[in-house]
Amino acid sequence: MHVVQALVSLGIGGSEMVAVETTEHLRAAGHRVTVIAANGPLEKRVRAAGADWLDWPIGRKRLGTLRYIRQLRSWILENDVDIVHVHSRLPAWICHLALRKLPPGKRPVFITSMHGQYSVSSYSAIMARGDQVIAVSNHIREYTTRNYLPADSPNLHTIYGGTSRADFPYGYKPGGDWQQALYAEFPQLENRRILLLPGRLSRYKGHATFIELLAVLKPQFDDIHAVILGRAKPGSRYISELEGLAERHGVIDKLTFCGLRTDVRDWMSTSSIVYNLCSDPPEAFGRTVPEALSLGVPVIAWNHGGVREVLQEMFPDGAVEPDNLPALIDKTRKFLQQAPEVRKSDAFSLQTSMDQTLGLYYAVVGKED
Repeated sequence: MHVVQALVSLGIGGSEMVAVETTEHLRAAGHRVTVIAANGPLEKRVRAAGADWLDWPIGRKRLGTLRYIRQLRSWILENDVDIVHVHSRLPAWICHLALRKLPPGKRPVFITSMHGQYSVSSYSAIMARGDQVIAVSNHIREYTTRNYLPADSPNLHTIYGGTSRADFPYGYKPGGDWQQALYAEFPQLENRRILLLPGRLSRYKGHATFIELLAVLKPQFDDIHAVILGRAKPGSRYISELEGLAERHGVIDKLTFCGLRTDVRDWMSTSSIVYNLCSDPPEAFGRTVPEALSLGVPVIAWNHGGVREVLQEMFPDGAVEPDNLPALIDKTRKFLQQAPEVRKSDAFSLQTSMDQTLGLYYAVVGKED
């Protein structure tokens, strides 16, 4: 079986991780995989898995991107592709237009994954036009049936993202070398309880709320330090805005921006609490939540979207009414006063997610596992 994974880039993000993890599992099962995406940090994993990679920026919003339609059509005819699986909107349009003019006998199965609550439009509708459509949570499934597909559509499948228990083992602690390097780079974190907010620097991720939380708790808990893990888009002034907010609240000395990191597991396991504060729209799935909980680290998050589904299964005590800052403060204060137990859980495992995805692949091409 030859499967194409098509996405904007190989940057670090939820949809990108799903595409790369699927690539790795397909290769481990002996299948051919071609990834079509612009370059990014996850390229190393694609190459290590033994997959082919086409450095085609099919997600770049420029007129010139349209040239990839004909290029992709020719390439598919030469490479006997069984499935084209797309993970974002512009790549989906490029692939859809490339496949549309192929002879039926040469046309791969077109699979789309709804990784987000996209704005409702004809442009976004392409993500519901796959021969098979994957929703990454029941929240996204409900969004899809509300706006695009009938509720009983046989071509709509809920397949959650998952966390590798090998990569995020319960009770994991980083080695001494990592901690030494951490405190050498960020000496202000030594002997501090870390409150961690991971995720790219976008306004809906809740960074301003996180700073307001820190400002209220600082007088009572002098040993806490807030860390924001992620980066903004090139040229963005968002970090400057957040730094200004922290200065006005008098907590700039208690806040550290660490940029993009690949050692998220170590940061999570070193933290006292991990947060997910996405507001509008809510997270489609929110993979940082099951990652932290798989490690046994408490999570506090707004109780909506896909995150709500994860918390219900793995850690209900971490749920807070969305946008309720007083409740967020109270919950954090409670956890700092008495650290809660996070029980070991097998929910939302990567193995289950990949078994379901590959099962769908086998079904649509008429092959057995």
